[in-house]
Amino acid sequence: MSERLQHALQQLHSRFGAAAPQLAPPTVPARPSGIPEVDALTGIGGWPAGRLSLLAGSRGSGKRTLALKTVAYATQQGTAVYVDVPARLDPEGIVRAGGVLDRLLVVRPRSLKEAMDSARVLARAGADFVCLDIPRPRDAALDAELPHLVHRAAEAGCTVLLIHETAEEAISVRYYASLIIGLERKAWVFRPDGDLAGLEVEAATVKNRMAPPIGRVRWVLHY
Repeated sequence: MSERLQHALQQLHSRFGAAAPQLAPPTVPARPSGIPEVDALTGIGGWPAGRLSLLAGSRGSGKRTLALKTVAYATQQGTAVYVDVPARLDPEGIVRAGGVLDRLLVVRPRSLKEAMDSARVLARAGADFVCLDIPRPRDAALDAELPHLVHRAAEAGCTVLLIHETAEEAISVRYYASLIIGLERKAWVFRPDGDLAGLEVEAATVKNRMAPPIGRVRWVLHY
C-alpha cells in the first residue's frame, strides 16, 4: 500500500473512527466436508474452522446422513468427535462412508449440559471436528451453553457442526452460527432391484458470514 493511501486512511480513521474503511479480513480456513456440492455451497470450500455451522432440516431431510459422511471424511484428516445425544450413531455406517474409527470419539451424554461440556473440553484438547447431534434442543437451554462453545472453538480452531431440526423459534442457535445450510428432501432414490439407495436433496445457504450466498444445489445423497 502506498504512503499516500496509508495517510488517507489515517485521516479517515481520525475523522470517522470505526466507520472508516478497514482492511479486508483474512479468509476463514475451511475443512472440506467430503461432499463437493456442500463445499461449493459454503463459498469457502468446506465447513469454517473455528466457527459453529448449522445443518438444518426437517425429519427425513437427510441431514444426519450428510453429517455422517462429513464426520467420516473428517476422520480421514484428523480426530473427529460425534456427540450423540439420541444414541443413533452406527459406527459401521462411519466405516462404510470411508471413516477411520481409530480417529473417532463418540460421546453419549445424559444431558445437554454434559454434551456441551464434553464438546468444549475435546475442542480445547485438540479435536479437529466436533459434530453435535441434538434433536430439537430447547432454545433457552442452549442460550447459556453456545457462547462458551463458540469461544472455545475459535480459540482452538475447531470446526463445530450442529445438526438441528428446523425451528423458527431457535433464535439463539441461528445467531451464533456463522454458516447455516438448510436441507430439504425432494425424492427417494431406489436401486433397480427396488431397494432404497438414498434420496435426492436440495440444499440452500440460509446464512453465511464468510462468503456471499451461492444459492441452491440439488444432488443425490446415497446411503
